[in-house]
Amino acid sequence: MISISNTNPQVSFKGISFPKDLNYKKALQKGLKESFGINCGLENLNSVAGPDEVRTIISKLKPYQYEVGDNFRANFHIHTQASDGTLTPKEFLEQCINWANIIFKFKKVNDDLPAFSAAITDHDKVSSVKEVIALISQNPDKCKNFKFVSGCEFMFHGYKKPHDAFEAVGLGFNPFDKNIQHLMKGFASDNHVSEAKKVIEAGGIFSWAHPIVTSGKINEDFFAFLKKNGINGVEGNYQYSRWDQEYVNAVKPVLEKLIKQFKMFVTGGTDSHSKSIFE
Repeated sequence: MISISNTNPQVSFKGISFPKDLNYKKALQKGLKESFGINCGLENLNSVAGPDEVRTIISKLKPYQYEVGDNFRANFHIHTQASDGTLTPKEFLEQCINWANIIFKFKKVNDDLPAFSAAITDHDKVSSVKEVIALISQNPDKCKNFKFVSGCEFMFHGYKKPHDAFEAVGLGFNPFDKNIQHLMKGFASDNHVSEAKKVIEAGGIFSWAHPIVTSGKINEDFFAFLKKNGINGVEGNYQYSRWDQEYVNAVKPVLEKLIKQFKMFVTGGTDSHSKSIFE
């Protein structure tokens, strides 16, 4: 049985509507019916951000709002038990709701952002994403301060060998879309980057994951390769808390220059694999 603990949130996103996302929500309705036997109204999916809403949220976020702390407003890189994390979908959702309610209540949110937005981005898997959408659909009133973004961290190949593999986080796509199910092969899949277009067709956008981890790709050639294949974002606000800060500070200016040069949007997250969305 799908259930989460009781909370008492309030609406926090200024009543902004996203009519372009109507078909996306209808597709989620269909997916919930086919996968879980759940019938729900479109209003039950208000806390699931559609593609247009995802783009709007990302465009409004500031770098410091990806940093864990009092101003933490978004985390678009989190893993669950479906891949190599330890969070369950229910634990993920409860933590996100609780933090969203804290932000809304105590930080007196007065901007045009949700109190908190977050994505599950398991390695080449979307089972937890589907489960969270199901949980939200059955408990919509408990999730009103939170915006869930469907996600997946894809392993793609297709760049120059021997370093052709790289990871990109897909966000805002329909996880039930039958045209992308063949990509969900599990951790470190060998999907070719040309397959990214199918996720884009399902409503998704792509952000190159943890760029400083593979700093050898921080160059014009690789950025041009990303843009050519529909990967128009970079995790420039990834939290390198366990990395040598001197190294990070040395590489970041080069990364930021390329992001600006190639007009990439910027996302970020903690890349949590633990029992906490904050680690």
